[in-house]
Amino acid sequence: MVSGMFELSGAFGKRVVGVVGGRARMDDVDEFLRKLAKIDKKNRTTSQVFEASSIAGKEHLVHAAHLALIAQATKKNFASSLHIELFCWVAAERQIARAFEKVGLHKGSKDLAILILGDSRARVKQASVNIRRELGIKRDDDVLDVTRKKVSKLLKVFSIPKDELKIAPIQKLVLEQIALLALEK
Repeated sequence: MVSGMFELSGAFGKRVVGVVGGRARMDDVDEFLRKLAKIDKKNRTTSQVFEASSIAGKEHLVHAAHLALIAQATKKNFASSLHIELFCWVAAERQIARAFEKVGLHKGSKDLAILILGDSRARVKQASVNIRRELGIKRDDDVLDVTRKKVSKLLKVFSIPKDELKIAPIQKLVLEQIALLALEK
């Protein structure tokens, strides 16, 4: 079962977004991503896995996915691949290398945020099951929650001054960073 399943529509048509949290030991990031690509091909989905400590909740991923889909549909994308485009929007970053640095996976034991895009709930659900099973991810949606410890990392990752927390919660400030990326185009 997918923790959060959301339906999006726009210039790109209709898409389903699944968001799941989990934990896994990552010894070989490249091999992990190759397996993820095979699962996507089999399920006709587009999935991306992020470092959960750099994600400000489910809404962060859904908002970024929506804007990535719009950018691709309107030919205002940063990257030719939707996989890479998702990274840019989740990181609120035009530069692909910096986007990977901000929200990408690294070797070791990790809390993961999984984003799955597909054309139906059934495909997204099946991809979610396959990803967790084949990549050895133990489901834990709590890693998506914004904790006090995570707030300080999010401030650093998204270059948000601490004073701005007096104005709005970190989740809203991160969404604003993503929205500002759309204005840069």
